[in-house]
Amino acid sequence: MGAGLPAKKPGQTPQVLNLPALSQSPYNRPLFPEGTPLVADKRYSCIGLYNPKSPENVGSVMRAAGCYGVASVFYTGKRYERAADFVTDTKRVHYDIPLIGIDDLKKILPLNCVPVAVELVEGARPLPEYTHPDRALYIFGPEDGSLDKEIRDWCEDVVYIPTSGCMNLAATVNVVLYDRMAKGLNTRSGPKFR
Repeated sequence: MGAGLPAKKPGQTPQVLNLPALSQSPYNRPLFPEGTPLVADKRYSCIGLYNPKSPENVGSVMRAAGCYGVASVFYTGKRYERAADFVTDTKRVHYDIPLIGIDDLKKILPLNCVPVAVELVEGARPLPEYTHPDRALYIFGPEDGSLDKEIRDWCEDVVYIPTSGCMNLAATVNVVLYDRMAKGLNTRSGPKFR
């Protein structure tokens, strides 16, 4: 039986929980005790890696994900899978944060997450001027290529890091996640989210 709910005896009417009306989404509300915060109230970020070049890239991204509290990391392409045996996640973050291979990043957009492409292209917004979404899926291209236009067009936002040269994948992920953390409650919904 569900956690916190008493077992139903044969012939007994199931107990009905009288929960207060909520202004937020009531998904699965009866399964949790009163006062349990809903996921809809929380800020979080996820990372999407578009065909990452090497296991070192992915290992370094996983380390950044652990440092900045990322919820999950997704990747496409076969290059990482072929080299995954070369363990580069030296902090073993993959035990705490899911690292999931998928064929299309558009298929895994978490509920209410805003897809944000991070790419140095015309029309992208500079990261220092960007207000992060409360829930974001940041999508990064490979070091030796770019995100497909189809992915960029699908993303709600496209941002870039203004530098005088290009950065490697792990450095780019670290800068974006640090910028998100440094701006704190300065997200689109402001302090109403945690």
